Amino acid sequence: MNANLPVPTIEQLARMAPELNAWTRMAARAYGMYSGTNDALKKTRDKIANAKERADEIRQEMIMMTMVRLFAVMDRESEMSLQSAYRFLKHPNALEELARCYSGKQLPSTDVQSTCAQALDKFLAVYRKVDFKSFGRIQSFRNGQIAHLTWPEVNKANVTYGEVEKMVRACCELAGHLTLMISGKNDWPEDYLNEAHHETYEFWVAAIQQDANGRLDPGTGS
Repeated sequence: MNANLPVPTIEQLARMAPELNAWTRMAARAYGMYSGTNDALKKTRDKIANAKERADEIRQEMIMMTMVRLFAVMDRESEMSLQSAYRFLKHPNALEELARCYSGKQLPSTDVQSTCAQALDKFLAVYRKVDFKSFGRIQSFRNGQIAHLTWPEVNKANVTYGEVEKMVRACCELAGHLTLMISGKNDWPEDYLNEAHHETYEFWVAAIQQDANGRLDPGTGS
């Protein structure tokens, strides 16, 4: 890791935590919509329906949206990212500062210190298992360029759907633990992923089945 990259203060970390959680929720929802649509297409592979073409378009749009949003939370050169948070959290005095922030700058109780310590340990453990090699293989596509990518171009970088899912779920854990240790709030982006997956799956299975049975209104698409 580049030692010249800035390390945020505890005040900056407290401000970035809710935004990182919100960005991660967006990535989680996008991936949930991708995976829900993907599973719906697998479920209805024996159906002949025009709705499947639209579902496939949305599936590809959602995986690319996932990639855009992942870069938003994981760009190490950004002052507001999970990698920036890690640069603060790896320092020996991080726990003390976190506990005071959690307690509103009051003397933290033993319970607060324990909660922050557990969340910090989990954050660091998850972060250190992230496969940054797979993330780095497509890092040249970040920022403005990624908006113009198609998935086949990403495939050329040897990045798989499985690697994207692992990265999304890791970011969900990191953002959730960061929120917990900063504020004590339980706000886990993975819940949004699972909800989006379920709702999208149910929607497309129903739409494709209705279309295959001739019950989908061709004028409205519903």
